[in-house]
Amino acid sequence: MRDGETWMRLFSGPWGELRVFADEALPSTVGGIAEVPARFGTRFRPALLRFPLRRAWPDAPYVAVWPDEGALPDLTEDTGEASDVLAGVVLAELVRHKCFVCDARFEVVRPEGAIPVLGRNLARHRIVSGCPACGSDFGRSRIDGLALLQLP
Repeated sequence: MRDGETWMRLFSGPWGELRVFADEALPSTVGGIAEVPARFGTRFRPALLRFPLRRAWPDAPYVAVWPDEGALPDLTEDTGEASDVLAGVVLAELVRHKCFVCDARFEVVRPEGAIPVLGRNLARHRIVSGCPACGSDFGRSRIDGLALLQLP
């Protein structure tokens, strides 16, 4: 679908509307997640979620994450059923965390567990758990997510 100068795909369901963006320029409401595909890979896509009963609220920015084994759909065309295209997709937030052991800082794509609007698809994803900088497990480091990058 064409939204001004932005290519994106609109998905609708009982949970609301989800706009998932391709590689074009993104609206300012996407904010800090615009660079997610460049940093984490193409299966991580900027998205905006609009809840059906909260139209007066601003769209909520998320990262739509396709499973490792899944193929990213064509986001420039409205083809196929949303249930097929979104199979295994989870919504996530981009956050920063610090290891409780070594103080290494990370940018983390953390799954949104409180709002599983697309279903409970987390089992289809690999979770990175523990601090790659010092080797501490999650129980000590408190580092986990769908992907993470160490910050300078």
